[in-house]
Amino acid sequence: MMAHRCLRLLRVIRNGVSIPCKFKVTSVITPVELNIRKANNTTTQPKSEDNFVYLDDPNQFGTLTKSFINPEDKLIDPGDVQEQQLIQNKPLPFQKLTIRQYADLIKQYLSHKRLREAIDVLEVRMLTVDRVKPENYIYNILIGACADVGYTKKAFKLFNDMKRRALKPTGDTYTCLFHACANSPWAADGLSHAKKLRALMIEKGIEPNLTNYNAMIKAFGRCGDVATAFQIVDEMISKKIKIRNHTFNHLLHACIADKESGLRHALVVWRKMLKMREKPNLFSFNLMLKCVKDCNLGSRSDIEELIGVLREHITIGQSHAVPLQIESSEIKSLGELENRNTAKALISDSTLCDDNPSKSLTDNIIERDSTKDNVDIIVTKNVCKNELKVRRTVPNLLSKVVQMQEVLSLQEVHTVQDKFAVVGGQEDFLKEMQVYSVKPDIKTFTQMLPLIDNTLEAENTLLETMKSQGIRADIDFYNNLIKKRCIRTDYEGAFAVKDLIEEENKIRKKKHPMKKKLRLKFNIMTYGVLALACRTKESAEILLNEMQENQLKANIEIYGTLLKNGAMNMQFDQVLYIMDKVKEENIQVNEAFMKHLTTFEERCSKKIAQARAHPTKSESAVVQASKNFLNVYKKWLKEVNVVEALKPEHPWEQFKDTYPETVQHSKVVIKEPKRFYKRNRKFVQYKAN
Repeated sequence: MMAHRCLRLLRVIRNGVSIPCKFKVTSVITPVELNIRKANNTTTQPKSEDNFVYLDDPNQFGTLTKSFINPEDKLIDPGDVQEQQLIQNKPLPFQKLTIRQYADLIKQYLSHKRLREAIDVLEVRMLTVDRVKPENYIYNILIGACADVGYTKKAFKLFNDMKRRALKPTGDTYTCLFHACANSPWAADGLSHAKKLRALMIEKGIEPNLTNYNAMIKAFGRCGDVATAFQIVDEMISKKIKIRNHTFNHLLHACIADKESGLRHALVVWRKMLKMREKPNLFSFNLMLKCVKDCNLGSRSDIEELIGVLREHITIGQSHAVPLQIESSEIKSLGELENRNTAKALISDSTLCDDNPSKSLTDNIIERDSTKDNVDIIVTKNVCKNELKVRRTVPNLLSKVVQMQEVLSLQEVHTVQDKFAVVGGQEDFLKEMQVYSVKPDIKTFTQMLPLIDNTLEAENTLLETMKSQGIRADIDFYNNLIKKRCIRTDYEGAFAVKDLIEEENKIRKKKHPMKKKLRLKFNIMTYGVLALACRTKESAEILLNEMQENQLKANIEIYGTLLKNGAMNMQFDQVLYIMDKVKEENIQVNEAFMKHLTTFEERCSKKIAQARAHPTKSESAVVQASKNFLNVYKKWLKEVNVVEALKPEHPWEQFKDTYPETVQHSKVVIKEPKRFYKRNRKFVQYKAN
């Protein structure tokens, strides 16, 4: 028995096959050698339990036929292939750059507005090609770039990737993320991200700094949650954080988001700033002008609350405000006086009788018009020696000292000129800036331009004020001036601005012949506002030819403006000319352009229907031109492919592809950072002592 076992063991060792048995002596061979040996032994050795080869687990049910594993038939794991490629294509040390060099490369792309290429520096070059572990500084740059353009989704994706790589977010990271929420194209989406981010900071126990708080205020305010913005300020005060003027500026940003009551909120914030003895800066005044232009004072209750807040902030030394009174017996006698004064603004009366300057007001009678739902119309009467005198003045609510003891209520305020009068108007507003030693800039006058009276005299006064204060007008200011004159149908005055720009260029060229940056140059916006004044086909041709000479390509907005002018005046030749230009230059139409065409097509169809209802011997020229237009319009719709052009485009699609090359943009050159730096060594000759 013992000899039989020994012979069996020798046979197993000689064949080199490993079989399951209770002996520990085994031999491992490759599958190729196994196939060769089995092929040689198939004819000589019968199948038996002794020479049976187990390729798989013997306890697992298999097929009846013998199968062998071919190495070429093995399944290839993609992960193993990727790992093998990473090992084989390992970058050399000299191919890698430093973190600062990668940051400089990213900043070059961002300076040319190439966001997609800047992100590829991190996701492709650093992580895939060079295999460099990024730092939070790289992520902060890219998150800030996404925040500037409102690419909220990508900003938070980079933030999550940053945390996944065990990189600790800094204060700049949270500031950029809140900035991304503020610039989101959808207010609801930005507000949702802002709330989640603030909750995450509270959950992680992250204490926001002053910059984080300011970014929070701006984000919640712009997204429409003004109440939360004011709550954040209360939280700062409870933590004994000093509220400075830049925090109030972010609150003014939040007020601008509320179009109905934003001006009321802004005035309250301004009074709070003065009460806390914070000095307004240039941004504060510019934001107030923007708030005057875009926002209203709110409802009747908001106005009454504003009056109460203003009375609370009266400086010490002023007399108490006169309480509101309603005298029904004097309503009829004061009706005519109210009709004479139609100014709509804050009403106050601080005048005294002429014969006795020291005498106070003897009688105050108030007339309240209950027919207005959201306003109070007040008339104040001073009686001095049986003489009735009425005076209406508009106090500057931005001033530190406001004559509020006689301010009773607020009248109806609708126009921007009325709202501008509430904050002092042009003269008092500039004087208030001088009080705080704040010098206005060109942005101040640009925002002030639509707030002044819509007359040529007011515009000339503003231009003279700019010259007296040494403020140079830029092309954006003149563009707004052209637009203002076109809106009031002063087309000759609009084209006269071009002559004004040329005269200004001559003066600057004479004073500063070597400084070409100071000279004014027409841009795409200049021709866009000039298109408002083109009412004929000839003027439209002149405008487009001038743009071509200046190497500027007209966009669909300019063509849409020219089309609208032709459609409103029933200029068929101008409409057909614009349609041909759009088809010839292969410009993608937008919804506004098609809306003008559709409206014009309906007018033409109506003209034809009226002619059919009342036929005459000969058709009018308008009817014939309408029929011609409809025939051309049907063919034009098929050639332009309007259906594809009007598909809605996602606002973030432009950041997913490479930046398109256009006529207005020149070629961008990106300089590769130097990998080796040559140290400059100056030769110093040896001198013996």
